[in-house]
Amino acid sequence: MATRNSIECPVCREPPATNQQLEEHLVSTHTKRKLAKFIVAETTVQTNEDVSE
Repeated sequence: MATRNSIECPVCREPPATNQQLEEHLVSTHTKRKLAKFIVAETTVQTNEDVSE
């Protein structure tokens, strides 16, 4: 039987608690500023990759 890898938080690279969904983990564990910085960093990387192709 195939098994799935556990979901990992893209911000802190930790899996949410066993009884916790990723969205709940993001809201309860990370500040708005930390989430915003993560989104800006990811967007910057994606934008730079598009230009370099």
